Amino acid sequence: MTLRNHIAPSPQARAWAEAIAIPAIAIAIAFALRPHDPFLVDATFPWLWLAPVLVALRYGLAPAVLSLAVLILSLVAARLGLPALHIHRLPQEQFLGGIMLTLLSGEYGSMWILRLRRSEQMSTYATQQLEGLTRTLHTTRISHDRLEQTIIGKPVTLRDSLLELRRALVTQGNGLAGDVAARLLHLTAYHGGFEQAALYAVSGDAVDPVACAHIGAAFDLDRDDILITRCLERRRTAYWAVNSLKDGEHSAYLVAAPLLASDGTMLGLLVVAAMPFLFLNDENLLTISVLLAYFADDVYAARIAQDVLKTLPHCPPRFAAETVKLARAARELNLQSSLVTIAIAKAAPCDQILDDLATLARGLDDNWRITGPDACRLVTLMPFSNRVVAEGYIDRVKARLAERFGLKPGPETYSTTIRAIGGGDALPMLSAAAEASHDA
Repeated sequence: MTLRNHIAPSPQARAWAEAIAIPAIAIAIAFALRPHDPFLVDATFPWLWLAPVLVALRYGLAPAVLSLAVLILSLVAARLGLPALHIHRLPQEQFLGGIMLTLLSGEYGSMWILRLRRSEQMSTYATQQLEGLTRTLHTTRISHDRLEQTIIGKPVTLRDSLLELRRALVTQGNGLAGDVAARLLHLTAYHGGFEQAALYAVSGDAVDPVACAHIGAAFDLDRDDILITRCLERRRTAYWAVNSLKDGEHSAYLVAAPLLASDGTMLGLLVVAAMPFLFLNDENLLTISVLLAYFADDVYAARIAQDVLKTLPHCPPRFAAETVKLARAARELNLQSSLVTIAIAKAAPCDQILDDLATLARGLDDNWRITGPDACRLVTLMPFSNRVVAEGYIDRVKARLAERFGLKPGPETYSTTIRAIGGGDALPMLSAAAEASHDA
């Protein structure tokens, strides 16, 4: 384990401040209780050493060393500069025991803080994936319902519209601007049924007063409106209803909905000023929220993976974004992940084989299909999986190919490659996985 992992928790300003304040407060309390022996040199038990031990258990090794230095330097300075305190000797045994106890506690604290951060990272990743899957499932249901209701003259499906928006994001890469914002607004209006609305970009907690796109008559945004305020504060859809506004409260709008990505980043705000009364219901508002959240995830993914997509434009934005996030997790928390490439010769039924292999993916896994002149490839992203887990996945792939298609690994059939996602740049990893030769 590297030194970085021993002191891996990156303390904030509060941790450093408490590392200094806790031993200082302990010395002050001891001075109040025993003015002539504030460092408890002659005490039966070295109570002051509990201060750096407490810091060590709470914040890890690095702040503990600072707290330890404050205590020792204070004692040495008091002995040399304040003879009235009658500190005739430095307690060497207390020094040695206290330093050892603090360092051991700091190592223990650092290890558990690191484990906690790893668990939180994995839990957050799984939660984001679950939210994305839930939105996708709901979007699919809406698409099927709309498809049944769509007239023959307007064969528009939600899935096709979202795919067009995703392609526009990849090619233009400008987020909520221009044609992309207009397409999103018209798509939301088509499925939400509103007649007058505008889409605004959000940076931090500030809403851009100039609309990225609008439908119907243009209107000025009142950022102090009660619905806008509630939407920004609660980070969820706010709408006008008889029981939602108190006496004296009034809103010029009907709906204010955020473009909120799975990680909590707010990218934009949809404000609806006019829509038919019958469309203002929970199911329709849920549809709008899901559409906006689905698009926000794509925007966020495109932003994270912007550098990757410039070199690998055919890589799915979410696949690239997840690889970038997992590379950061490997760098900061030493969490291992893997990329597995299965290259299938053109002579084999590639499409049928890849469709079948895609069903082997676990809940958090993601697939990227590549069709090349020499072979078809399936690149599988396996979050938080080391080489042992990846080899288990390859064993299942080999068993499936042998059982279903009678194929054995070889130059004329297929090959497999495992690449660990390290803490470096994600682009070389994805490039190597995408260009894995058939006879690797």
